[in-house]
Amino acid sequence: MRYQWITTVAGISILLLLGACTNRPPAAESIEDKVARHGFAIGAQVNRVNNFQINSWNMVDRKNAIIFVGASRRYLITTRNPCDGLADTEVLNYSTTAGNLTDKDKLLLRRSPSAGRMESCFIDTIYELEKIRN
Repeated sequence: MRYQWITTVAGISILLLLGACTNRPPAAESIEDKVARHGFAIGAQVNRVNNFQINSWNMVDRKNAIIFVGASRRYLITTRNPCDGLADTEVLNYSTTAGNLTDKDKLLLRRSPSAGRMESCFIDTIYELEKIRN
């Protein structure tokens, strides 16, 4: 009887272990794939963007946003850390000291007009985006 109990426990343990091995989490989507869903490909890294022409933006994920500059230029802004406010904010603000938006500046996000505190998200990198032609 004891041998049968040990065999049953061992069998269940092996099944649980095999089940855990086959249930891998899905692979994380790359930033290139996320940006491609917006119709763009990541181009060269740049150090600055003329901030007086930024006219709109789209969130890519908690660390990335696409900004639209003028009529035809687009850039991917990558932040150093996840920015929860990117999902909730209606207005993308930024703080700059050089007269241009640079990789040394930060995004300032307020989750709602009534929220008092702004979230600061430091910029890590800026990339030019190219429109994908279908």
